[in-house]
Amino acid sequence: MTVLSLLVLMISTVMNSASLTMASTNKHLNADDQARMVFDRMQMDLTRMLRRSDVYFQFTKLNGNDQCTFYSETPGYFPTSTSTPLESNVSLISYQFNPAYPYQLERLSQGCQWTEIAFTPSTSGTFSTTNPTHVLSNAVFRMELAFLEKVSDTSFQITTTAPTPGSQAFQSCYGIMVAIAVLDPTSQKMMTAGNYTTLIAALPDYIGTQTISLSTTSSPTAATIDPIVSSWQTALNASTFAQTAGVSAAAARQVRIYQRIIYLQ
Repeated sequence: MTVLSLLVLMISTVMNSASLTMASTNKHLNADDQARMVFDRMQMDLTRMLRRSDVYFQFTKLNGNDQCTFYSETPGYFPTSTSTPLESNVSLISYQFNPAYPYQLERLSQGCQWTEIAFTPSTSGTFSTTNPTHVLSNAVFRMELAFLEKVSDTSFQITTTAPTPGSQAFQSCYGIMVAIAVLDPTSQKMMTAGNYTTLIAALPDYIGTQTISLSTTSSPTAATIDPIVSSWQTALNASTFAQTAGVSAAAARQVRIYQRIIYLQ
């Protein structure tokens, strides 16, 4: 009976360990799927963006989550009252977070008539929005943008300075760096709506400018080539991260960060 009890205990321990490992793996895979879907969608939209000097766009750097709105040659939803001859192949695209649900990344995809496109660039321009946004991902709760600028043939900069409407800024902007943080739906059950404010703030905004020199013989550091992810990873690795973020340690351990540079040239 003693031997049998020990065997049952050993088998139970192994099964519990395997169950925990599978659950953690499934959470990680779920986060990977969410990040891949968001990046693929953003890449399709941004690479087809109208990068003309006479078309308005807006990349907004904020405390916390950034947002962007622009015109792109991707399919969009037209109001039912739109006449087919007036429909263009251009859509108004926007990525933003609903203030009421800051942990949900939303996307606007509004088909435009030719007369609705803002062809007059202005730093105070406005977009004509009639369609509501829809939830692109309920797992992405943080998004930070930066811009890869060409300085010379052997030097690039990662900067927070967004291209300006009405200029030729996209001639030097080689790409947009997008970093996101993901918390899988299972781990979200350990969160409350108020937790997201402190969790978002615990992943710092990217400030300043990083220069990457292609002529140097020394290898660049992670903080130089991946400044956003590097600062977020440092925050996550801190022993006090869960306390700073105002979340449980179990939820803090499931926060995943991802980054992709979407090249425009």
